Amino acid sequence: EKMFILRNAEPADVPHILRLIKVPLICLYAGYRVVGFAMYYFTYDPWIGKLLYLEDFYVMKEFRGYGIGSEILKRLSEMAVKCRCSSMHFIVAEWNKTSIEFYKRRGAADLSHEEGWRLFEIGKQSLLKMSK
Repeated sequence: EKMFILRNAEPADVPHILRLIKVPLICLYAGYRVVGFAMYYFTYDPWIGKLLYLEDFYVMKEFRGYGIGSEILKRLSEMAVKCRCSSMHFIVAEWNKTSIEFYKRRGAADLSHEEGWRLFEIGKQSLLKMSK
């Protein structure tokens, strides 16, 4: 029997979710406490088509290992398939080996090696300079 409930986040959840860092669209309860969330949105890539982009995904350390992360990914996968997405994209820090393995076990491909993609940022100062 599952000891948690996965449901869409509601306005009343925001203070609890902010405690976990960011405001999501899905949150996960264990008892009466928010213990994890996923923040995602749909986007479009001209070469790939519609994508589900997983912006942030977090489960509190003491609640890891109970299948909570897997349940969240399952829900996101169901949503992606239902909405006719061709794939789910996300970024994982190089140092976060545990998460990298978590995703790889579920069929994730590392595009930075497979396709040579690189993450870039144009910072605020450069944006201001270019906008003048």
